[in-house]
Amino acid sequence: MEHGSVKLLLLVVFCVSPWQVAATTTANGTGGGGGGGGRPRVPAVLVFGDSIVDTGNNNAVLTLTRSNFRPYGKDLNGGEPTGRFSNGRIPPDFLASRLGLKDLVPAYLGTDLTDGDLLTGVSFASAGTGYDPLTSTLVAVLPMQEELNMFAEYKEKLAGIAGEAAAARIVSESLFLVSAGSDDIANNYYLAPVRPLQYDISSYVDFLANLASDFIKQLHRQGARRIAVLGVPPIGCVPSQRRSVDAAGGGRECDAAQNRAARLFNAKLEQEIVCLRETLQLQSIGYVDIYGVLDDMIVDPGKYGFDVSTRGCCGTGEFEVTLLCNQLTATTCADDRKFVFWDSFHPTERAYSIMVDYLYPRYVDKLL
Repeated sequence: MEHGSVKLLLLVVFCVSPWQVAATTTANGTGGGGGGGGRPRVPAVLVFGDSIVDTGNNNAVLTLTRSNFRPYGKDLNGGEPTGRFSNGRIPPDFLASRLGLKDLVPAYLGTDLTDGDLLTGVSFASAGTGYDPLTSTLVAVLPMQEELNMFAEYKEKLAGIAGEAAAARIVSESLFLVSAGSDDIANNYYLAPVRPLQYDISSYVDFLANLASDFIKQLHRQGARRIAVLGVPPIGCVPSQRRSVDAAGGGRECDAAQNRAARLFNAKLEQEIVCLRETLQLQSIGYVDIYGVLDDMIVDPGKYGFDVSTRGCCGTGEFEVTLLCNQLTATTCADDRKFVFWDSFHPTERAYSIMVDYLYPRYVDKLL
């Protein structure tokens, strides 16, 4: 890997943008080589949030909320678990590939990062976290504020590689992906006893939306100019949140209250983003609706080539997630391609791929 001074000399000689050179000099694996070839659409993708976008940061955190063991990652890089909460790649990886950057987005923590990794983007996300600081405290993971702190540290490293001016330009032209809120609703408000004593669900959703807005403002102050903010999925329909009912024939129905909370939060979040476009005078901030496409996959799995959407692939598929989804206590299904969900809370690689293919042209492409 070339040193930053050599790279900058090459930039002067060939008169190209610093991130174009970075993209062509990245290492293999997490550092690049994938993404469909050609000129990348952005210099880097920088990722914040929860387990939907955590590519392995929790491996370096003293928490039980992790997935760096089999059968997680069984379809990625020879079956070696990376800390991604799926059987393979997750949204940041598919997004980076679509952007022409690389096939895998490395975690910022616990990874031997190359210059190329830093130049083309990393994930700061921590599975189990949320906009509400209490959410991360409950499961001993990184709060969103710490993700911002890591980003500030990352910018110093980036400047050390490319120089201050080039680093600032890379940040301003990069795509920022933010995904949080699911754990706030499912694992905090509807599971822990504290927030329901302080807020009704409408007030709590307002609280979360305000926190999300503050987080985006902090990203903007640190130089972010292109920001895609994911809403939350139909939480009540993920296998772990379904509940047994005494209806005729039995069965496991979606938790309607959690789905209502998810829709309410998404509506508030979208409103906040509209306001931020005006107050920050920045058009490249967008809301990404993941609720609709995943809900459709759950309601009509056959439409997408799946057979099962009410339980996950791992174990019984009803409650196995993180440490409960392991090779000792839970065997995996014979064909995970038939399942929308990998464990009881997270989609399979194939489901994630379909989601990104659907969302990219409708939301992300418009921010570039």
